[in-house]
Amino acid sequence: MTDPSGRPSPVRGEVAAFHGERYPARAAAGLWPCVELLPAPGVPAPAGLTPRESADGSVGYPAPPEELDAWYAVHWTFRWRGEPFACTDAGETTLSGNYLGDDRQFAAEHLKRRVRGHRGVFPREEVTELTEHQEDLLGPLRVLVRRLAEVDHFRPQAYAVLQGRSYAAAAEADGSGLVALTAAAGNPPAAAVAPEELDAWYLTHWTFRWQNGPFDAVGTVDGRIKGVYTGASWGFVDSWQLTPEEAADGVHQRYTVQVDLDGVTDLEQHRTDLLAGR
Repeated sequence: MTDPSGRPSPVRGEVAAFHGERYPARAAAGLWPCVELLPAPGVPAPAGLTPRESADGSVGYPAPPEELDAWYAVHWTFRWRGEPFACTDAGETTLSGNYLGDDRQFAAEHLKRRVRGHRGVFPREEVTELTEHQEDLLGPLRVLVRRLAEVDHFRPQAYAVLQGRSYAAAAEADGSGLVALTAAAGNPPAAAVAPEELDAWYLTHWTFRWQNGPFDAVGTVDGRIKGVYTGASWGFVDSWQLTPEEAADGVHQRYTVQVDLDGVTDLEQHRTDLLAGR
């Protein structure tokens, strides 16, 4: 849609700024945490980005968040005859809006009834206090990316400490009885060592509760934490429509959920000592 003030942004939607240019935008489905830029017909494509066709046939240009100047949700409000409206469309000479006020007599006299609420179409010259509202999306996205990186996206992970240095490690010894280590930045190269050579060897995993049900975290999907239900209530599974998946053993079924981090409680990391009893 056309921006009410003539600027290149939608009446309602998302906008991203890339190299000083603004584009309609959306989260890039399947390419989280990228943001997809959607240049309007006739607008040059964003330089340096590769186009991608979505299932609906639209073409977007995914950009990583660190390359964006801004990403925000935008909507407009205005007043007509002193009453407040949320802008829903903008023509050359008119603005449309949903009524935000509570004056029933005013609504009945001047507006069309919707399934819920009222709306109207008004000449631009009669509209006052046309205001753009922005909600920052880029800042929270960058915070979430950092938070997930700090916990390795909540995946279960084994670690080992060798001569005071920490490494990602295999969770089990191989056929030769050795533990494979992965070299980390700043550490000497490491291949595999006997467990008795290690200062520590342990497994970390996360648990959380959602809707008061218990879950084991198994990673993240599009920035949302994924968990496997560890409770025993079929009623809970059915009520919340958990997703059935084949378990790792290929025989049993497990039930999973993907939820925003802000929607979980009791998020806790656990550590299991793999050297115990050796």
